[in-house]
Amino acid sequence: MTAGSIVATLLIVAAGVLAVPAVSHTNGATTLSLMASSMAFVAMAIAQFMATRPPLVERLFGGLDRIYHFHRKIGIAVLCLILVHYFVTPDFQGLSLTGDLNRLAKTAGEWAFYGFVFLLVLSLVKVIPKTRFQIPYQFWRFTHRFIGLLFVLVAFHQMFIKRPYDGTALLAVYLNLFALLGIVSYAYTQLLPWIRTRKYQVVDVERHEGATIITARPTRSKLRALPGQFGFFRVNKAGLREPHPFTIAGIDEDGTVRFAIKPLGDYTKALRETVAVGDALTLEGGYGHFNHRRGGKKQIWLAGGIGVTPFLAMASRLKGDEGQDIHMVYCVRDGAEAIGLETFRAQADKLGNFSFVLHNSATDGRLDAAKLVSGTAMDPAEADLWFCGPPPLRLAIEKGLKELGKSPRRVEFERFEFR
Repeated sequence: MTAGSIVATLLIVAAGVLAVPAVSHTNGATTLSLMASSMAFVAMAIAQFMATRPPLVERLFGGLDRIYHFHRKIGIAVLCLILVHYFVTPDFQGLSLTGDLNRLAKTAGEWAFYGFVFLLVLSLVKVIPKTRFQIPYQFWRFTHRFIGLLFVLVAFHQMFIKRPYDGTALLAVYLNLFALLGIVSYAYTQLLPWIRTRKYQVVDVERHEGATIITARPTRSKLRALPGQFGFFRVNKAGLREPHPFTIAGIDEDGTVRFAIKPLGDYTKALRETVAVGDALTLEGGYGHFNHRRGGKKQIWLAGGIGVTPFLAMASRLKGDEGQDIHMVYCVRDGAEAIGLETFRAQADKLGNFSFVLHNSATDGRLDAAKLVSGTAMDPAEADLWFCGPPPLRLAIEKGLKELGKSPRRVEFERFEFR
């Protein structure tokens, strides 16, 4: 577990602990129900805060990708906890008075419950069971925005619902603080497109077999990003306005950026067909901690397919004085899919600390651990493995290296799954 996930978990558990003395004079079912609801509420607030993509928290989690994976786990926990609260009904009879505000808060809580169950299930299920129908990303993202509004309803519910403790209780103060955090965070996410984005204009589009390479220059302030990081990308054109995360394939000192985007889904295919020179882009970033400077003195870079993009950005900025020996293996299904070969080969010819190999699976066969070991003079057991590509390839290579007694000192990768 990362430092961020430990802190978040402790904050959630603390709500359950504080609920015990606050409702100790009630029965066991009521105590359990309020423990569950208090923990769920704090978890919702933390999830809202994570959605703001705060740089400090990103460092605690080791990258925005880890934040989103923990965010998903929080969603599962919230779903389970609110189901406990719903089905284990608390009994406050004789413990507090009921008024119109209490009844309104109860109604708000019921509507929020049904809304949360629907949206959380929608977030966790990508494909309708026993069918091939996949819930469109655009629909998921649009409906996901309503979670913030539902949180406001829950905050109203927890503040004014009939309860067996008063507003001065430590639990009430604790929950009110997280209510404030969640509501402010939600408001901030709605302003995010105007606060942290940068305006760019497309100056070049190259359509290769393996990817669409888009080059853009800033129209005002430039994007702050390091080689290996990713950004949220959207085109100000009909059908392309939904922001999607893509790794930055190159960034120059003047802020000019390049994205290499493989047409795999509806959005990326539409992007390939319709993006043009002169289009306005909105970018946000950079995010992620995939940067070789954090690694050891010996590194093996392994790119699978379009996973080459962070390595393309990092390799282009190498100067030879990094104090690191780097061997890169670029694995493609067919040589025609390869991009950036000129950059990699030019750097390998010029620099003494960088070597490069292209593995063409069509002619060289499937890449496995044995081929990786035999294809480089660098011992994987003495090096870091930096990987970007399909997860099955990484898992197969890690397993194979372990069986060969060549497990790397560390394996660095990012999880590009934000849903």
